[in-house]
Amino acid sequence: MISMFSKKGRSERKLEEVTKLLQRLRIPIGLVFTPTNLKEEKKRFFNSEMYEPNFEYRGIKNKNNEIFRELSGLKTITDIDPRISDFYIELIESKKDSSALMHGVGNNELVTELSLKKYGKVSPKLFRNASRVLRGKLDSYNVVQATTVDKGKVLNYNQIDEVFKVAFESLGLSDWSIFPSKNISKNAVKVGIKRKQIFVDPNITRSEYKLKKLLVHEIGTHVLRSHNGFKTGFPALGNANLPSYLDVEEGLATWNEEAMGFLTDKWLKKKAGLVWAIYIGEEMTFRQLYNALSGSFLKYSAWDIAYRVKRGLGDTSYSGIYVKDVVYFRGFRKVKRVLEKDSAMYEKLYAGKINIKQTKWVDEGLLPKPPIVPSKELWNDIFEKANL
Repeated sequence: MISMFSKKGRSERKLEEVTKLLQRLRIPIGLVFTPTNLKEEKKRFFNSEMYEPNFEYRGIKNKNNEIFRELSGLKTITDIDPRISDFYIELIESKKDSSALMHGVGNNELVTELSLKKYGKVSPKLFRNASRVLRGKLDSYNVVQATTVDKGKVLNYNQIDEVFKVAFESLGLSDWSIFPSKNISKNAVKVGIKRKQIFVDPNITRSEYKLKKLLVHEIGTHVLRSHNGFKTGFPALGNANLPSYLDVEEGLATWNEEAMGFLTDKWLKKKAGLVWAIYIGEEMTFRQLYNALSGSFLKYSAWDIAYRVKRGLGDTSYSGIYVKDVVYFRGFRKVKRVLEKDSAMYEKLYAGKINIKQTKWVDEGLLPKPPIVPSKELWNDIFEKANL
């Protein structure tokens, strides 16, 4: 019989051991932070001038604390470069914070505190730039007017499946596929890194324009960075890891949309609205924040933004904020600024799910150059092959 204290608190381990332990963690924050009574609370909200949503959540069983005990005391991963070892040690601590955040669901103070720790505050400068976008000052961005877009024909699931097959083949992603899932929202698409599948609503319909935008965003950024990250031999670089990677992840996806002419004024305004709401909304109730947003957004858009920055909370008549969605607008501006200074950074950002500082690992030879990097020419070729 193995003692319950064996293999716990060891200061040294190999990468394979650490990887297996990390893979056992269950931290589906997005799932847990989606209220089980969302539909009902939304209806109550719009049927009243005063009602404040009171969200309820599902709990999940996991063995996270047991796994973190096994990893406690770890100082070094012995069979990899010390820089990567330090990254993994930092990642373990970050995963602890994420697990604590997930288990804090429904506790306004805890969700506020832990999400601010994980994702950071909105800076005054970022708030000012978000406010400029809300006022219609878009001269710094290459956006298209959503109302003037030629959306093309509408495609169904089978047609979308064929388009994805063309994209996967052209990008060298032969082990990826799309999968019809009834467990996601209407018309939704979700990347499943673990199974190398794109989960799609079987009843989905998408215009050609929105499908192109989707391919560039999801496949051209999230899937390719994951694919290249796994090729490095360090599995954490193929999966979600340190919070700082997320700014680049979402910022690069938006930059790619902009470069391909798919970034709409409506999308940018919504992401700026999220930053604006996070900055002003911590001490506001849900309805107070909704009312403030109603000056810039139609009612359902105002609801959606208020909900996104109040999800994870319980009684929204009390203060609190969930700050994750700061990463979209902040990350876009960050990536845009970096690439304007050095266009060669674009290729390095595809070395895996890395942050900007970690691109130096490519220069230093610690990470290989990414095997697959998309380009405007490649995307146009894919669209032509797929008859889009």
